[in-house]
Amino acid sequence: MAVEVVYHGHSCVEIKSGRHCVQIDPFYDHNPLSDVKSDQVHPSFILLSHAHFDHVDDAGRIAQRTGAPIAANYEITEYLGRQKLKTVGMNTGGGMNFPFGRATMTMAFHTSTFADGTPGGVAGGWLLEIDGKVIYFAGDTGLFSDMALIGKLWPIDLAFLPIGDCFTMGPAHALQAAEMLRAKSVVPIHYNTFEPIRQDGAAFVAALKKREIPGLVQGFALKPGEHCQVP
Repeated sequence: MAVEVVYHGHSCVEIKSGRHCVQIDPFYDHNPLSDVKSDQVHPSFILLSHAHFDHVDDAGRIAQRTGAPIAANYEITEYLGRQKLKTVGMNTGGGMNFPFGRATMTMAFHTSTFADGTPGGVAGGWLLEIDGKVIYFAGDTGLFSDMALIGKLWPIDLAFLPIGDCFTMGPAHALQAAEMLRAKSVVPIHYNTFEPIRQDGAAFVAALKKREIPGLVQGFALKPGEHCQVP
């Protein structure tokens, strides 16, 4: 079965396969790049990488409207659970089977705090196994050496990597991350939303191609609203 990803700007993505739609880091209503608003999406599950507003801003509204469970680290799910939302608490290194497939939380080097100052535990990423495809969502992170181990443990078909710099790794380190992960394809995220993270996604994809990374098929510099199939 084909697995499709839809990019909505910043780090807001949807992964669709059959009747399932997995939403990662919903940021629509206050996202200047988003092509849609939060009331126009209908995920069956929501995954959160960390607690910063530009990754959780619309999670509660979407979950209340759709009934979609939210999976995240323990601290985030405890916080959202007090709002009577359905949650699934996990933590770094742990994996679970879901109706859409399997999800494993990976490490990420970043901070994690809710807008009201409540600590949001440690930041993370996601490794998703859906209908025979493996998708890595790095979350907000700097480059770290265990990306090579992630690439060794999982045959990654598509990797979402931040390139914005300032708050995450920039293009140069994202290129190194792609090589370490040995991903077949790469989609740059977390850039151009705000002035400090302005980058050229097309230039990053061109640099990926020029680097001739073994196993890499292609990069996709998706514009908000654009989609692609996981190779």
